[in-house]
Amino acid sequence: MPLTPDYLLLKAIRNEPIDRTPIWIMRQAGRYLPEYINLKNKAGGFINLVKNPELACEITLQPLKRFELDSAIVFSDILVVADMMGIKLSFVENKGPVFDKVIRTEKDLDNIEQIHNIEKLDYVFNTIKLLKKELSGKKPLIGFIGSPWTVATYIIEGNSSKTFANVRKMLEGDEKLLHGILDMLTNISISYLNKQIEAGIDVAMIFDTWGSLLNDEQYEKFSLRYINKIKHSISNQDIPLIYYVRETDKKLEALKSLDIDVLGIDSTTEIGVIKKQIGDKFALQGNLDVNILKKDEKDIIIEIKKILTSYGSNSGHVFNLGTGITPDINPDKVKILIDNLADISSKINVK
Repeated sequence: MPLTPDYLLLKAIRNEPIDRTPIWIMRQAGRYLPEYINLKNKAGGFINLVKNPELACEITLQPLKRFELDSAIVFSDILVVADMMGIKLSFVENKGPVFDKVIRTEKDLDNIEQIHNIEKLDYVFNTIKLLKKELSGKKPLIGFIGSPWTVATYIIEGNSSKTFANVRKMLEGDEKLLHGILDMLTNISISYLNKQIEAGIDVAMIFDTWGSLLNDEQYEKFSLRYINKIKHSISNQDIPLIYYVRETDKKLEALKSLDIDVLGIDSTTEIGVIKKQIGDKFALQGNLDVNILKKDEKDIIIEIKKILTSYGSNSGHVFNLGTGITPDINPDKVKILIDNLADISSKINVK
């Protein structure tokens, strides 16, 4: 299905006139919704949902049935690319992702499957095809990958880490190996993202959650150069690319060299400050603090107005949280956010 130019999300990304500010929410399909919890428990866990296209499709659509969101985002995970490397990924309750293999030496890298069979991720592409049928052109669909750097941190550590001891050791002692891992993950990411585009996504997103671990020189060397390589290898350059990194304000000088369409920002800085420094180079996505959704409607409205006023323009802004939504958020507060944003932004955006 061709891109539909009238999608509000795409118009905002292209900085075209819009009637209101579009919104979607990182992790909008999942852990804060009771219907998701029920389905996850019946299926026997997260990974069983991801690898079942019918269930992944159902979960993707759950928040759109509840709320007036402006996009769906494929229910999946950035780490499923492990399948292409012959690494088994598991999700352990209260611990997160765990791999059965790690890459910490040249020998480890040599032992990884050298033929990266994209068909091992057919469950993702089948989910996308199902979603395109269900959405029927009414809403756009976002597909995504993790940045090579962020995925590498998990592959090197073997699980979620608070200290990143093995990653830091490699950064300091074996840049050649690290670049070898990143080159491999970049090639896999290009194949994976292009296949998502072929299956029908309308927007692509790269999550670089742990780009914040790197200083400026390292960030350019070990993350951004690979992001630009992915961008230049996208099969359809009309597909907008969103890039998200934590601690965005500390990365702005480096980010100016990035070839993307939308910069997703966290909640540590006012969106207007980012916009002033970036100019019109990118559309911006963000950046409500998720904890605001634990407050009452009055406080939520205040923050909506604060962000819209700080951004200060008619278009070029995609409203979102500064992080993924957390399990402790009441879905009713999400509805309050979405409904009030539509009302307030429509009045601001009217010329």
